[in-house]
Formats: sequence, structure tokens, C-alpha cells
Amino acid sequence: MTEYVATSLTRRLLARMQATHERRRISVFSGPPGIGKTTAIDRFAASNRGGVVPIKVARRNAREVLVLQHTLEAVRHQLTSPFEHAPSSVWELRQDLFGALCAWAGAETGPARRGEYPADAFGRLTLVFDEAQNLSRQAIEALRYWNDADRCYAPFPVGLVFVGNNEFSLAGSAEESVISAAVADRALYMQALDYDDVTDDDLRLFIDARVEIEESALQLLLRALRGPRSVRSFRRLADLLTELEAEAGAEPINANLMRAGLAYSGGRE
Repeated sequence: MTEYVATSLTRRLLARMQATHERRRISVFSGPPGIGKTTAIDRFAASNRGGVVPIKVARRNAREVLVLQHTLEAVRHQLTSPFEHAPSSVWELRQDLFGALCAWAGAETGPARRGEYPADAFGRLTLVFDEAQNLSRQAIEALRYWNDADRCYAPFPVGLVFVGNNEFSLAGSAEESVISAAVADRALYMQALDYDDVTDDDLRLFIDARVEIEESALQLLLRALRGPRSVRSFRRLADLLTELEAEAGAEPINANLMRAGLAYSGGRE
């Protein structure tokens, strides 16, 4: 497993996800590929083992039924539950998910439905939707009722974190925001990130954690990544470093190798 690199961007995301979790709130984050969003999610889940459930829905414009099916499957996986059947009706899915959340909390379903447990009797559980641009506006609007303190669909308010790419803030042919006013009003954080949020210090940390590199080669790379059309994607950077490291063998990556690698990849000095 690649070593986790605590860039300023991942630290910021982690702090805000943690605050969302502790306060049982909703937060929305968007940004381009390769800046560390999924890395932050993985670290967040690892830091709150058992209390954070990452969920990824691959189908575009996924409606409530499909999203609840994925959510039910993910919560059952967290419980190592043997149950696999996921109903196809919204009503049955809500029932089954309520039961799974009660099982997670160690609560009985009947008393939970009657509101006999005080709110502070339950631990904190947060659902994190990665690739959230695939969720429909209707699905996100329906999910907020699992967070509402008043008439909540769940036995306790479930934290919700939505993390998507650049398509997430504006979606659909009419470019209508996928986040409704009701969800936005409840959000603790709504943040749009960009490649500009990846600093030179972040890049240096990432590079130093992965390869042995001469300072002259590092400066060439940083200069190329400051270009007006540069894409500060850690994923693309990792691919370039892997290729250069293979060519360098047991030696550090030098300026000549870096210059050749940047020319081949379209980077500029």
C-alpha cells in the first residue's frame, strides 16, 4: 500500500469530514480528479473504524432505490451481516436500512421506532458517498431525511458526506445544481476544490515520499507544474515518477531523466 502523504489539501478535507462526523451533519466537497479526495476518504474511514461507511455508486444519475441498495449493502458489510437480499421498493429498503442501522447501534428496532432511545445513546455513523456526481438530485434530497434530527428516517441522525468531481456542483443538461436548497441549508461545509489548491509544498511532500530525486530534477518538475496548462494531479504525477524511477534504477532521478520524462509527457520546463 502506498504511504499516506498528509498534504495540506488532504489535511483540510480530513478535518472537515471529522467535524461533520462528530456533529452528525452533512457536508459536500467537489474537485477535479487526482487531488487526493479518495485518499482523504480512505484515511477518514481508517481513523474512525466502524463509524464511517464509504459508498460508491457507479451508475450515472442514480435514483433513490439504487442508492439505498448500495447503502444497505455497505452497512451490512460493516456489520459482516450474512444478509444479501436488497428489495427493489423504496419502502422495503427504508425498513431494511433502519433495521441495519439499529443492528449497528446495538438497538432494538421496535423501541427505536417508538423513539424510546435518547439521541446520545447512539454512536456516530457517517456515510461517505465517493463519486457523488453519479447521484441524482432526487437521491441526495431523499438521503437528507436520514440526517434530519426531526422525523429522521433513521433511528438516529446519520452523518452524510458527498464527495464528487467537477461535475458535482452543476449537473444535468439544464445545469441545475444537484444540491437542493434544503441540503445546502443543512450543510456544515460546501467546498469546491481545484488544482490550484495543490501547493508546491504538497507536491514536494508527495514526491519525496515516493522517490529518490535530485534537487535539480525536483525543481524542473515543480517549474513544469506551475505552467498555465499544468494539471496538478497526484495520480498523473505518480505515474510519471514510477516511470522515471524505473529508468533511474538504483540511482536518484536526475535532471536529464526528468527533462526527458517531461518532454515525453508533454510537460514544459
